[in-house]
Amino acid sequence: MTCGRAMGPFLAVLCLCCLTASACSSPADDLRIDAAATTTTNTAHTPTSAADSEVETTLGAIADHAETAENTGLDTSPGSSTSTTLVSTGDNTSTTLVSPGDNTSTTTAGGDANTTTASPSTTTAGGDANTTTTSASTTTAAPVEAVVSPWPQDPRATDDREWTVRIETSWSHDTDAFTQGLETRDGITYESTGLYGESRLRALDGAEELRSVAIDSNLFGEGLTLVGEEIIQLSWREGRALRWDRGTFEPLGEFRYEGEGWGICWDQVGSRLLMSDGTATLTHRNHDDFRVVATTTVVRDGEPVRRINELECVEGLVVANIWMTDEIIVFDPDSGDVLVSIDAAPLAAEAGISADETHAVLNGVAYRGDGKWILGGKNWPLQFLVTLTVD
Repeated sequence: MTCGRAMGPFLAVLCLCCLTASACSSPADDLRIDAAATTTTNTAHTPTSAADSEVETTLGAIADHAETAENTGLDTSPGSSTSTTLVSTGDNTSTTLVSPGDNTSTTTAGGDANTTTASPSTTTAGGDANTTTTSASTTTAAPVEAVVSPWPQDPRATDDREWTVRIETSWSHDTDAFTQGLETRDGITYESTGLYGESRLRALDGAEELRSVAIDSNLFGEGLTLVGEEIIQLSWREGRALRWDRGTFEPLGEFRYEGEGWGICWDQVGSRLLMSDGTATLTHRNHDDFRVVATTTVVRDGEPVRRINELECVEGLVVANIWMTDEIIVFDPDSGDVLVSIDAAPLAAEAGISADETHAVLNGVAYRGDGKWILGGKNWPLQFLVTLTVD
């Protein structure tokens, strides 16, 4: 009996050594982890890189686990408990490797394009202290669409090359419409037409007329502009600027002014109305009461540029038709200096306008906001969508 009791501990030690020797002598190919117990998959995962391929194999995951433990100072010796979760990029697949021991876990999260990418964080719990270390995260912003410039080059720094127009497309236009002003917003073109007894305010979608209203037969319609949801439409010699609701064409009242009215535009940069009267003078007006706050003389090579007609304000500059010509100019509203001359003669030729049709001149400039312009003329059968180019 004494011998049997003495042998007990010896046999226990012998069995433990045998088990240990068996585990240590097992070849690497015999190592297995129950996938059903350790892997949760919500979607099919296709490896996208060598690193992802390693996550898909048990031995690769064990190697990553060991490397993670080494780099973070975690104890991987027998008797410790380390749980490592590797999350692949772009799906909901996670693989967890568990070994016996304490309560240490490491989680690595992968990133994805155009999303916030979190770098690995390590949380160690055990003993008398809890320590959490999280590295900084990196956010990749979504790409920003480039703003399309209305100009082929900066008008203020341009060279002596001549600008012209390139036709993108065209559509039919009512030949009874004596075009005096154009504006466009949200895909709708607003047109003011002239002649006594025939003047109108129109809303167009290409060739289709969406809405139209006749103005007083004693008024000769001229240029127009948009300020917020309000349309301001000039009259030629009557000193009346009509105000309309953009959506309904309901009248909102009117402004009064001295002299003739030809073209008008809202300069958003300078928060002012700019108005032409057929001379070389550009009048700056306050929107609230239409009073004159300043004037500028438009000049080229020191000489006044007369017969300035329809206006369009774009990025702090003014684009203007010159009456009775195929020329469009770009000038600085404060200095009055002409910066660019645009040859728009190809439009008249494409519209079939002959030289003897002196009433059917180029008139009407509207910038669409995407690098393209809507141009037309008085009684023209076509309106055009164009881009500006440099020869």
